[in-house]
Amino acid sequence: MKNSSSNFLQRGMATGAILAIVGVLGVLALLFMSYVSAVNRGNAMEKSLNSTYENNQQILAQFGLRVMEAVQVPGMARDDIEKVARAALEGRYGPDGSKAVFQAINEQNPQVDPELYRKVQQLIESGRLEFQNAQTRLIDQKRAYETALGTFWGGMWLSIAGYPKVDISKFKVITSDRAEQAFDTGKEAPMQLRPAN
Repeated sequence: MKNSSSNFLQRGMATGAILAIVGVLGVLALLFMSYVSAVNRGNAMEKSLNSTYENNQQILAQFGLRVMEAVQVPGMARDDIEKVARAALEGRYGPDGSKAVFQAINEQNPQVDPELYRKVQQLIESGRLEFQNAQTRLIDQKRAYETALGTFWGGMWLSIAGYPKVDISKFKVITSDRAEQAFDTGKEAPMQLRPAN
């Protein structure tokens, strides 16, 4: 009987040792998976921040180019009106034609369709809104990343993995002098649409 209880005790200790080893390996596997998950998340968040920032730059650049190109259209329209009128008058009256008619055209200042100006205004408004939305996305992604870096468990793994690997301060929000002054002083002055006399 002593022999069988000794075998039972030895089997129990062996089983306990095996369970302890399996438990330790399980915990190590969970820790490793947690680490890998945090590293993958940090990588994805940094890549997302970089691409959103680059997209913000592209949106702002395209917005500026579209506006600069669109504001040239009224001047081109005015020049085209003048060329057509000049060609018609020279065709009718000759190259030295009726100077009084040219003088009348110059005094009348051929009108450019106001719709061209409305289109430029709409282009500015839609471009500003698109850029505002892109900036809001950048702000939200930066907040989510900084939150992840500040969490206990995930932040610890990110720190061990060397995150942040990019300078988070480079992801700045584009603002204006007027807005910065309002935040510095705590007061906002009314917008002045026309220059003071």
